[in-house]
Amino acid sequence: MTAARMRVVVLAAVLCGAGVVALVLTSDRADADLAWAVCGPIVIWSFVGTGLYAWRQRPESRIGALLVLLGFAWCLAALAFANAPLPYTFALVFAGFWGGVFLHLVMSFPTGRLTPGRDRAIVVAGYVLFTVGSAPALLFAGPEELDCQDCATNLLQITHDESVATALLTLQTVLYVVLFAVVVVVLAQRWRRADTLDRLQRTPVYACALLAFVLVTAGNAGAGEVFPWAAFVATALLPFAFLAGLLRTHVARLDAELMTRLDELRSSRARLVEAGDAERRRLERDLHDGAQSRLVSVTMLLGRVRLLVDDDANAKGLLDRAQSELRIGLAELRELARGIHPAVLTERGLEPAISALATRAPVPVVVDAEGERLPAPVEIAVYFVVSEALTNVAKYAQATAASVTVRRSDGHVAVEIADDGVGGADAARGSGLAGLTDRVAALDGTLSVESPAGGGTRVRVEIPCEAVATPA
Repeated sequence: MTAARMRVVVLAAVLCGAGVVALVLTSDRADADLAWAVCGPIVIWSFVGTGLYAWRQRPESRIGALLVLLGFAWCLAALAFANAPLPYTFALVFAGFWGGVFLHLVMSFPTGRLTPGRDRAIVVAGYVLFTVGSAPALLFAGPEELDCQDCATNLLQITHDESVATALLTLQTVLYVVLFAVVVVVLAQRWRRADTLDRLQRTPVYACALLAFVLVTAGNAGAGEVFPWAAFVATALLPFAFLAGLLRTHVARLDAELMTRLDELRSSRARLVEAGDAERRRLERDLHDGAQSRLVSVTMLLGRVRLLVDDDANAKGLLDRAQSELRIGLAELRELARGIHPAVLTERGLEPAISALATRAPVPVVVDAEGERLPAPVEIAVYFVVSEALTNVAKYAQATAASVTVRRSDGHVAVEIADDGVGGADAARGSGLAGLTDRVAALDGTLSVESPAGGGTRVRVEIPCEAVATPA
C-alpha cells in the first residue's frame, strides 16, 4: 500500500470514528450509552491501525487487509443507533457484517487466504448468516421481536406476525450455534495437528477471539452493565493478538529460513572438507605411485652403476653421495606424503595411524584408542588434530611425556591429547590448531585447549559420528 492510500485510509477511519460518536450522542435509543461513544471509535482505530501496520510489514499476507476491513465493518453496527429509518434498516441487515469478516480472519489465519472446500464454505455461510440471514425475520418482526421499542422504523417489515418472526429468529439463533460449534471443532482439530511453534502462534489468536466472542454475545444479550465495557475492551485488544500471531509467524518463517541456510552452510563446509580430503588422498597416491617409485628406481640404477665403476674411487664416492642424497630425499618425500594424507589411515584406520605418529614423536606417547573404524572425514580430522598437537608438544611444550586418548560413546568421538609441559598454549595465536578448529566445526564438532602456565596442555575434541562397519 502506498503512503497516499494509507493517508486516505487513516482519514476515513478518523471520520468513521467521529461519525460513530455523533450517531451515539444524537440517538434516541436508551441503550446508546457512554460505552459505545467512548469505545466504539477505539475499536475502529485499533483494527485499522494494526491492520495498516500488518499490511505494511507483511504485504504477502491478507491479514492486514482483513483487519482494516473489520475496523470499517464495525462502523456499520453503529448505524443501528440512527434515528432515520433507512440507515437503521440497513444496519438491521448488515450490522453483523463485521462478524463475517471476524470469522474470515480466524479461519484464514495466518495467511489471510482460505483453503478451498470446507474453510471457504464455513466463511461464506458466516457472511450470509451474519447479514442477509436476518432478512426473512425482518419481514415479520416489529419492535417487540427486535427488543427495541425506541428504535427507528423497520422498513423491511411487510406485516407483523409474532409467531413467524419468533420462529425465524429462533432458527437464526440455532444456525448461529451450529456454525459456532463447527468453527470450534475445526479450529480445535487444526490446533491439535499443529506443531509446537505453530501452536504458539495460533493459541493467543484463538483464545482472544473466543473471549471476545463470549463477551460480545453476553453484552448484546444484556447480561449486565459491566459486559458492554468488557466486550469493547476485549474487541479493541483483539487485533493486537492477530498482529502478535502474525509477527510470530514471520519470525518463525525467518527462523526456518535461517536454519535452512545454516544446514546448507554446514553441508557446504562438509563438502569442502571431503573434497579437500579426496584431493589429499589423490596427491598422496600420486607421490607414492609416481615420484617415490621413480626415486627408488633411480637409487637402484645408481647401485648398479656403482658396481660397474668398482675400480674408480672418485666415481664410487660420487655415486655413494648421490645414493645418500636420494635416500634422504626419498625419506623427506615419504614424510611429505604422510603429512598430505597417511596411507595407513585409509588402509588400517585411526588407531594404527595415531600409533605411527606416537612412534615418531620425540617424547614417549601413550596411545589409548579403540580399533573401531569411524567415518572417513572424522578419522581424518582426528588424525590431523593429534598430529598438530604432537608437533606442538615437540616444538614448544618442553614435555617429558604425552598421551592420546580416543573414545566413542553416544554417537560422539571424544579425543584428548595431553602433555606435562610448560603450558601457556593458545589456539587463537597459532594457525595450526585454528585451522583444525574450522575442520572440526565443519563436522559439527568442538575443539578446546586448556593450557595453564606450568600445568601442561590438554587439547580436547568432540565430534558427532557413527561407527562404520568393517568388513569381516
